[in-house]
Amino acid sequence: MLIASRQKAAIASVKAGIAEKFRIKDLGRARFILGIEIDYDMERRTLGISQKAYTESIIKKFGQENAEPCLTPLEPGVQLTKADEPQTEEDKAKMKSKPYRSLVGSRMYLACGTRPDISVAVAKLSRFLENPGEKHWDAGIKVVRYLLKTKDVGIVYDGLLGTQLEAYSD
Repeated sequence: MLIASRQKAAIASVKAGIAEKFRIKDLGRARFILGIEIDYDMERRTLGISQKAYTESIIKKFGQENAEPCLTPLEPGVQLTKADEPQTEEDKAKMKSKPYRSLVGSRMYLACGTRPDISVAVAKLSRFLENPGEKHWDAGIKVVRYLLKTKDVGIVYDGLLGTQLEAYSD
């Protein structure tokens, strides 16, 4: 469980309240949770989140460690359509052997977590989960090659800008 507040007393109060009812173990400041790396810089008042380790695992899973990195997630103006879906049984069988859903799904987790820069590409690729073609596969691999170039990218929240973080739970 993550507990966050500007006041240390508020954090201590919440911990004490939980400890009254449950056995707890304080693991200190969170550094890694749900595959997301958390980096605090108290002097600059920033909090950064990234998924570098997860991104590297995707790059390795799809064999792109030594590939030529790409500057964009998709080629500008690329059109992915149903016409690019396999038409023959032979082409369909060839595509069945490729883990297209895994290719798109792992990118979706990144896009929702710390990489909004790949959201449009992932949305376009996800339209073809049922019957992807070679062009769709190649576009998905291009996203991986973009991640190869940008694996250190994440989101940085700046406490000096007055941004309000809101969280909800049920």
